[in-house]
Amino acid sequence: MLWEPEDVVRVLDPSEQRFVRHATYTGRSVTVRGELDAVALGAAFAALQRAFPILVGRIVEDADGNGILLRPGHIEPVGAWVSFGDPDDVRIPTESLDPADQLAYLDVVLAEEDRARVTLFVHHAVADAGHCVELFARLWDYYTDHVETGTIVAGSREYPVSVETLLAERGITRAPRSGLEPVIRPVVVADAVGVVEPSPPPSAALARPARIQLSPTETARVLDQARTHAVSVNGLVTAAALRAFAGVYDVTEVGCVYPVDLRRRLDPPIAAAAGTNVSGLAAFATTDTDDLIDLARRIGTSLHNDLATGVIEQSVLHFPDFFGPDRIHSTAGHIALTNTGTVPTFRAPVGLTLDDYEIVYLSAHPRPSTGASAAMTVLVYTYLGCLTLARLGGGPRATELLPALAAELTGHAAAAVAASA
Repeated sequence: MLWEPEDVVRVLDPSEQRFVRHATYTGRSVTVRGELDAVALGAAFAALQRAFPILVGRIVEDADGNGILLRPGHIEPVGAWVSFGDPDDVRIPTESLDPADQLAYLDVVLAEEDRARVTLFVHHAVADAGHCVELFARLWDYYTDHVETGTIVAGSREYPVSVETLLAERGITRAPRSGLEPVIRPVVVADAVGVVEPSPPPSAALARPARIQLSPTETARVLDQARTHAVSVNGLVTAAALRAFAGVYDVTEVGCVYPVDLRRRLDPPIAAAAGTNVSGLAAFATTDTDDLIDLARRIGTSLHNDLATGVIEQSVLHFPDFFGPDRIHSTAGHIALTNTGTVPTFRAPVGLTLDDYEIVYLSAHPRPSTGASAAMTVLVYTYLGCLTLARLGGGPRATELLPALAAELTGHAAAAVAASA
């Protein structure tokens, strides 16, 4: 045994376990203009670690590969990493990210002419999009407090719990339908790649999605289009992604899976940092992609019905059937879409501007997947009034997908602002 029994917090639940195999860290990264005080930022990160002790927790795997959440070890927490480099790059930190040591890291890259990049990496098993944004906002709150007053006040919080625990507390139990039936494929589809367990484990791998950023004017037009036709922005963008993929690859049937934040949909509601991955999955498939607005409306109706009948919550309770070595279903070949909505404007001292924001992923020890591979993953978020469309994967014609998606929403293609790394 590599740990003491008294260090164990709990065994992770399936909604969290699916991120253990690759040691997946999700990163929130901003470029900074102005004079960044690295000492103050280090103090802010230390305060964040004290306020959210899950960040200095650890994850180890048992003999079957199950992740176990542990309390911090006896060594001091790893603080902010500060070095000089190119802030236009999101880099793999030169130091090692290891979930057996710590579940969040802060990488700071300084450059001349008062430019910098700040990236917070948090293990995806303990924090989803809403949780990560909350942590990043708190980091900048603490930094601003330190710069402006010299002090940081941060009370410690409890460890967040899994969505399975939150559902059980509300009396929600597994029912026959998962809600993912529209995109289920035979498991052999997911297994057809024929990957072999690498030995030794490969080094860390960073995924920086390619992006297209719409202008504030274009973004306003997309929002106005959604309002005019009484469809959600999520439905509109999802419909555009399905049409773009169908057009680029000339396919007649497309399906998508996307997370739905359950925090405000549970009773009582859940605070942003009180749960780890508090999301269900919605699924939609169609052979009719002729009309963008009609498709967006059908996607919205499907989601509304699944929310009303509690099917979105059910998806979580069926995760063992879709993820991990004992899975019996696959959603391989689907389009995955994550819409994190409007990113808040982070606090910053006078003279400091956080002028760009992006989402990245880092696998600390990538290994062959035990879940379904998406044909394409689309990330959607709005920051400082600009809608960003980002992409991972997409096959041999991947470079055509983002311009096609932008064209669906704006009527013309747009240029990518960052290439995938």
